[in-house]
Amino acid sequence: MSMWKNLPRLVRFILRNIALGIGVGWALLSALLWSDMGGIRTLISHSANGFIPLYLLFGGFAVTFGPAAVASAVLLGHEFRDDDDMDKASKAPVTDLEPLPAKAAARIR
Repeated sequence: MSMWKNLPRLVRFILRNIALGIGVGWALLSALLWSDMGGIRTLISHSANGFIPLYLLFGGFAVTFGPAAVASAVLLGHEFRDDDDMDKASKAPVTDLEPLPAKAAARIR
């Protein structure tokens, strides 16, 4: 547990949400296989190498739902409302910007 707390907050945020997304994706895939929707479980069970399509399905669902959960958490702004690092960045000194005069080049005909 102490190793988890030593990780940067952003890394913990990403790992937590990617694990949540993978879990949701695998639960959905398990429900699809259990219900035999489209006959997918029957096709896999009658295959000579049933572990290959299962490996591809579980991998595909993991790389789809994991990053989708991270993206939705980022877009919804979870855990970033009271982030100390964001507060430090917003307190950077602000200088007034002034436009510089520029000479216009003559048109070439």
